[in-house]
Amino acid sequence: MAVTLTQQSVDKHVAKAKAGVTPYDVIDKGAPGLILRIKPRGPSWGLKFERGDRTMRLKIGVPGILDLEQARSIAGAARKALNSPHAELGEEWLRDQYVGLGMAHARPQRDPALVAAFEAEIPHLLNWRWEEARESYLAEVKRIRRHDTWNDYRVMLGQPELAVLANRQVRGITRSELAVIVDKIHASGRERHAEHLASVLRPFWGYMAEDRRQHLSGVTTTMAGLKAPERSTEAKVRSNGKEPGTYIATPAEVGTAVAVARSGILDRSVSMSLELLIATGQRRRPVAGALTVDFVDWIEMPGWGVWSMGPSHRKTAAKRQDKHRHIVPLPPALWARIQEQLRRTGGSPYLFPQIRPKKAGGDAFGHMSDAAINHRLIDLGIKASPHDLRRCLSTTLQHEFRVSRDTVKLVLDHNEGIRSDDVLERHYTADDRLDQKAPVMEQWCAWVDEQVAATVLPDLSTLRADITRRRRENEAAGKAKTAALKAAKEAEEKAKAAAEREAKAA
Repeated sequence: MAVTLTQQSVDKHVAKAKAGVTPYDVIDKGAPGLILRIKPRGPSWGLKFERGDRTMRLKIGVPGILDLEQARSIAGAARKALNSPHAELGEEWLRDQYVGLGMAHARPQRDPALVAAFEAEIPHLLNWRWEEARESYLAEVKRIRRHDTWNDYRVMLGQPELAVLANRQVRGITRSELAVIVDKIHASGRERHAEHLASVLRPFWGYMAEDRRQHLSGVTTTMAGLKAPERSTEAKVRSNGKEPGTYIATPAEVGTAVAVARSGILDRSVSMSLELLIATGQRRRPVAGALTVDFVDWIEMPGWGVWSMGPSHRKTAAKRQDKHRHIVPLPPALWARIQEQLRRTGGSPYLFPQIRPKKAGGDAFGHMSDAAINHRLIDLGIKASPHDLRRCLSTTLQHEFRVSRDTVKLVLDHNEGIRSDDVLERHYTADDRLDQKAPVMEQWCAWVDEQVAATVLPDLSTLRADITRRRRENEAAGKAKTAALKAAKEAEEKAKAAAEREAKAA
């Protein structure tokens, strides 16, 4: 019903708003759109307006807080506001009416600088955060690089030192922040590790700063200047007495490694991988991930075999986007042992199938871990790493047999012995130079056999016991080192927390 309300009539209607009352509305003729609603739960003031084909409703308060004149004032303001096609009658508008009536305090004025900063931030609210950016970059690395490169980058971008960047928008991460992280790693003594991390972060930022991704990442500049501090001049000697990058495997170490591999005491895949690595001088990863289809007979040389490595399995080829295959001839004795291994693969695409089953979700047909080669060398008491054995091949061929450096490079896959800017070689030459490589392989394998013949191994039971003992000692040392690092980290975190508590108390 529509009546001209007075404050006295309003009070009478309000008195009826009790339990058991039938809800009803009273329309005020004195202020079009104003309604007094009476319900069992209490009375209230409301507005109702028709706007085109829309009905607009808004509760504006309750009697006892708003008297009739105040309610009519708000209704009148609403009618005026509705003359604008863009009017929005909501909580903010209603608050302004209360402020105008002196019934509420005005909101404090916003700091213009904060408002400007917020408005500038709005377009970037959906830009990548650290985790999103890392996931996108690793997907791209997996698409265009070797599996080992992808795995290496995945590990490096998951380093605990980078945890401080969690959930951060990458556009706000500065070069100085990353430089501090790299510097802390360097200061801890892990100088090569610091260089490695910087070398991974630089292309990561380059990826995000590409024109086609700036709208996603918000990153507009690269990290071209990011680098680790210079290495210390003092040579860092490892616990086994080696100086990294300079050690060359001794003839005795070569002989021992191959002799043990041929003794049958190790797993057959590990044994053959050790011999293949030493006999060909290839890096450990191409050896561990060697594909069975890459090993074929050398038709022109009866009894010989050929190992034809694709570019995706080789470090140098991946770096320079080389599409050529690296071909290594395999002398008859070596080829015969590899053929035996080929017959033992059980249908796996890899020459050395994985020894232990992968974790849940992993590849069921993976290859042997390249780290297994390092571990077995350590178990044998050999100081040389796979790369030290590779240096032995290069040094022996050049110094003992006077083979030219360029010819040795052909075997080692150092750009196949050609300049990286040689356009003719890189794009138009299909010659695999087997005629130059075969004599070199023959000389080297004969020399390895001489070292094996000169090696005197203990009886198999003693040899097995020695290997088991070293393995357990190394495992125990590794666990102790991990525990010490964990304890040091926990102590550092406790000290930091204590310092923060003291600072707050002060």
